[in-house]
This record gives sequence, structure tokens and C-alpha cells, in this order.
Amino acid sequence: MDLTGWLEFFVTGLATQLQEVRNKGERAIRRDVMAAKQGLTPRQVALVNELVERGSLTLSAAERLLPEVGRRTVQRDLKRLADVGLIVEEGRATTDPNRAYRWVGPEL
Repeated sequence: MDLTGWLEFFVTGLATQLQEVRNKGERAIRRDVMAAKQGLTPRQVALVNELVERGSLTLSAAERLLPEVGRRTVQRDLKRLADVGLIVEEGRATTDPNRAYRWVGPEL
């Protein structure tokens, strides 16, 4: 019984999976380094992670992401990220729950 074809298929799949794990680990390390360099709080890091994954985030989505804190605190955290140039604010008034924030920081 020749298993060469199956082994090649398995090894190719394993190599692909290992590369994905490596890339994910490298992104996590880059995020941690960037967060430390910018002096970000754990809440701000959570917002950064969501913004990097989605590309943009509304104020109401950010509030759902951080249910333990109030809207004003979430707004201050988002403003801090905008002030250091990691995100840009898009949309209407700062109190609008549909106001969006877009990631413009380094590729992570």
C-alpha cells in the first residue's frame, strides 16, 4: 500500500497550518510591542485588537466590547487612540453611537 500521496497531502496541510499559527503569533507580538510603546491600557488594547480585526468599529460596538465601563470612558479611550494616530474618527458628533473609528496604525 503506497501512502506517498496521502503523506504529501498531510504534510502540505500541516505546513499551511503551522504557517498560520506563526503569522498569528507574530501579529500578537507586534500588537504587544506597539501597545507597550504607546503606553496603552488593557481596554485600549482590546479596542485595538477589535479594530485591527474588523478594520473599523462604531461607538456602540465598542461599548458592547467593553460592557464593564461607561460610554464616556470608551469615548476617552477611542480619543486617546486617535490622538496617537492609530485610528481616525469618521462620522457625526462624538456622542453619536453610530460614529465609526477606522484603524490607520501600522499593519499588525
